[in-house]
Amino acid sequence: MVSFPNQASPSSFSGPILCRIVGLACLIGFFIDMAVLALPPSAGAAWRAGLLQQMSDRSIILLFGMALFAYSIWDIPQIRKLLSYAALSIGVLFLLTSIVVIRDSLTLQAQALTNIGQQAAQLQTQVEQSQTNPDLAAPPSPEQLEQATQQITSQAEALKQNAKTTITRTGIASTSNLVVVGIGLISLGRTALSSSSGSRKRR
Repeated sequence: MVSFPNQASPSSFSGPILCRIVGLACLIGFFIDMAVLALPPSAGAAWRAGLLQQMSDRSIILLFGMALFAYSIWDIPQIRKLLSYAALSIGVLFLLTSIVVIRDSLTLQAQALTNIGQQAAQLQTQVEQSQTNPDLAAPPSPEQLEQATQQITSQAEALKQNAKTTITRTGIASTSNLVVVGIGLISLGRTALSSSSGSRKRR
């Protein structure tokens, strides 16, 4: 008679246990990544903008992990209440952080435009000085100077427009991610908190 190996009982691989494992892995991975990316710390807008961009890119992992973990401990009121407070706090923090992202994006955009303008002015000065440079065998003609000036101006405008577009797109993407995930975390926290209050009233 052929014997078959005993199949694992469904309870040993229940949904809440799997959700708890995956949820904790997502949460721990998110916080480890952010701790590593935050080193070494700096006070500059560029460092802060880069860190917040990385956080916004990984924010969906935090929301996913917290939702899975909340599902896995939904029948444990004490832990569910603590998780609801954590979700509410992080959600509000994300919404406030989105304001910082907007401010840093404007700051970086202004710095980029200033740097491009300064570099263009330096090149323009070098072009003008070449007309009276005694080391040159044949000084450039007025037409050549005019052409060089136009090229510098057009390239500077193109660089400024590219900087504006890139920084604006990055800022909008980071802000939208933080706002959406922040609202999601707040909704999760309120749902868990109201469920805790409802279960307490039924008692």
